[in-house]
Amino acid sequence: MEYTDSVDRFNRILVRAHRIIQKELLKQGVDDLVPSHGAVLEYLSQAGMPQPVTELVVALKRPKSSITKATDCLEHGGYVFKKPNPGDGRSYLVGLTPSGRDVLEHFRAAYSALEKKLFASISDERRDACLQTLGEMENNLERFF
Repeated sequence: MEYTDSVDRFNRILVRAHRIIQKELLKQGVDDLVPSHGAVLEYLSQAGMPQPVTELVVALKRPKSSITKATDCLEHGGYVFKKPNPGDGRSYLVGLTPSGRDVLEHFRAAYSALEKKLFASISDERRDACLQTLGEMENNLERFF
């Protein structure tokens, strides 16, 4: 396969998407978090109970150092709490605080605004096909991690 600019396009889309999310969060008065924090908050919300950091690493497919940095920042802002893991004294559990649940709604609104912009001129059928293709691409890359 010949080189195309697909990787560059993905990067440009990601950079612009993060800028839009950040701008939307700022509109809502959230100035101490970055777009990547939303995934941590969303996962904790869906889990419904505190999770070990290692679970976040696996579920979000991010390096441990990134998850540790994100959870430290979120804890500093009062959005998550950390407590010793009773099942493993070497680790800790991370859970959402009420402020974390509240700010997650701001992330969801920002994501919704982004998706409206991202798919503004794309039909529902093409959107669905795009999302299916992105899922397939993500699965293809899973083999390399």
